[in-house]
Amino acid sequence: MENAGKATLILGASTFELSSQTLRDASGAVLSLRTQSLKILVELARTPGQLVSRDALAEVVWPDVAVTDDSLVQCIKDIRGALMDRDRTIVKTVIGQGYILNGRTAEDPMGALPVIFVERFRAAPGIAEELAEALFEELIVRLSPRRGVALVTEPDGRPGAKYVISGRVSERSGSARIFFRIARRGYGADLHAATEQAEDAAIWDLPGQVADAISAQLRVRMIMGDGSEFAQIDDASLSTQELMAKAAWHMCRFRRRNWRAARAALEQAVRLAPDHPIALAMLASVETQMIPLIPFSELTTDPERTMALCDRAVEIDQSSDWVLRTRGNVRFWLLGEHEGAGLDCRRALAINPSFHLAHLTIATSEILSGSLEAGARRLEEMMRRVSFDPQNPLYFSLIALSRLLDGQVETATELAREGHERNPLGAWNALVYAAAASGNAGITGTEAFQRMVQRVDLSPSHFLDFPFTDPGMAEALQARALAAGIAEKHSRPS
Repeated sequence: MENAGKATLILGASTFELSSQTLRDASGAVLSLRTQSLKILVELARTPGQLVSRDALAEVVWPDVAVTDDSLVQCIKDIRGALMDRDRTIVKTVIGQGYILNGRTAEDPMGALPVIFVERFRAAPGIAEELAEALFEELIVRLSPRRGVALVTEPDGRPGAKYVISGRVSERSGSARIFFRIARRGYGADLHAATEQAEDAAIWDLPGQVADAISAQLRVRMIMGDGSEFAQIDDASLSTQELMAKAAWHMCRFRRRNWRAARAALEQAVRLAPDHPIALAMLASVETQMIPLIPFSELTTDPERTMALCDRAVEIDQSSDWVLRTRGNVRFWLLGEHEGAGLDCRRALAINPSFHLAHLTIATSEILSGSLEAGARRLEEMMRRVSFDPQNPLYFSLIALSRLLDGQVETATELAREGHERNPLGAWNALVYAAAASGNAGITGTEAFQRMVQRVDLSPSHFLDFPFTDPGMAEALQARALAAGIAEKHSRPS
């Protein structure tokens, strides 16, 4: 479909007004192009996202004149230079065919949703075929409620999908195996591939288990990767959807500079779409994103404003697992409301039983309220489902706390060490390791441990800011960290 004549295209950090044929940079300054290069850009801009052949471009610029490919290539080079398109993602080359201009109209502040294509799993007739059909239905149940994605199942939707879920099911003599893969367009390899199996009556539980695993793994992969292409692009040039993807990418890096970048992107997203429930909830979630990784004194949040964002998001959309979990997490960390947090997170899990973040909030609440074994088991199951989750070091440290508070010091020390070694620069993981290893001279007396202690920028009193239902638990952890050599570095607000 030809682009409307009055459209303004957003091309990376630049804009192109098709009607006036004016190219501007992020500051609004006009960028000049040679006449021939400008004609090429105009032709590409008429059908953004679609392939324009080399011959068609040459005919527009040099009608009835035989020209070499070098002339066209030089024009494309000029355009890329003006757009600062160093990685060739705005003007994409289709080898041997032509070029595609990747841009969107400025009149579309939301941007396109990423498309997930669920393919029916291959299977031989019989029980395997029944299992494959059950798995297909379970996947639709898990993925359909997801906000921020478009789900397609018809084969003609596959070419436009960003993610493809596929696999095969086999059954023999009462034993079933399901192989599945998650692929991303342009990634070059499977994002994830695995095989799950079961025997006898348990084979009928397999479709639900695999659907849970796929749903959890896909969600984490999307959070980790979707925003990478926007990470270096100015917020003002991005759509709401792109800003949310960018923010999610920054948030899962768990560093202060990324935390600030995520907040800025989400504030812009809410300005563009002030009634978008996911954008509102994501902006609220920034306020708890770095807990417990940094001192609570660094949090400048206003709990009332944050809860107002959450309540507004829930008012708009009560059926979003993300929105409900975000409010639950804010209730837990900023208000210390275990019961309210549990209600919201269980509502989220009623929508999506595999939502790992809802499980994380519930598990943390369970541990801090004394249900130590239940919280640890929940986190262990989350790590089993998604072994590559960037939050796994946090999970290890939380499980270590549950074991330590339960008197299982040796086990706690092993788990805390695992969390620390998976994130060796993380102050939180080091603090938990110090508390667990306290009194073990074979560990605390080593040079490596002493160097770690000197790097920790969290105080033992950090534990006192947690919403423990029994303050004695926090005080015991504080005492162990102090005995291990962690010094108080920050004064707590009165």
